[in-house]
Amino acid sequence: MTYRSLLSLTVSCVISLAGAAQDNAVAAASSDSVAENNIVARINGPASAVSVEMPNAMLERLFSTPTTADDSRDSEAETEEAEADKPARTKGTKSVGYRVQVYADNNARTAKATARQRERVISGAFPQYGTYVTYASPYWRLRVGDFRSQYDAEKAAAEIKRAFPSFAREVRVIRDRINQR
Repeated sequence: MTYRSLLSLTVSCVISLAGAAQDNAVAAASSDSVAENNIVARINGPASAVSVEMPNAMLERLFSTPTTADDSRDSEAETEEAEADKPARTKGTKSVGYRVQVYADNNARTAKATARQRERVISGAFPQYGTYVTYASPYWRLRVGDFRSQYDAEKAAAEIKRAFPSFAREVRVIRDRINQR
């Protein structure tokens, strides 16, 4: 569900509730003022502890309607681009660097379990390095660390090979997108 459709649904619910409340108030009240019949005015009134506020930009965005289907697709693309421009809520931003690939396999039955098992073993032995299990069809991969230089990644790969000789055949340094700290 897109932001626009969710916002539209929310506003339409509020409007329909306000309309129903207003209809009930008109039926029940004989000569009350217009402000008392309006649910928003009653909520925002001085006697209420609740206030409803909506930024004008949100209202303009909600009520602006594209004239053609192409405009609709353009506005959705602009929304997605605006969301993509926002910084992600991760440990850091991504940049090009190096990681140590410890495992990669495409066996559908065992690859995921083996990658997770090795992740637990390596993160237990080297808690200072982040571990990343990924699936890029058809391969399950375990990659370790966020290294800015190839030299640092090679040193970590040598440590892993010394600590786990059975993994040594598969350990290699690869260039990858890393999390900056």
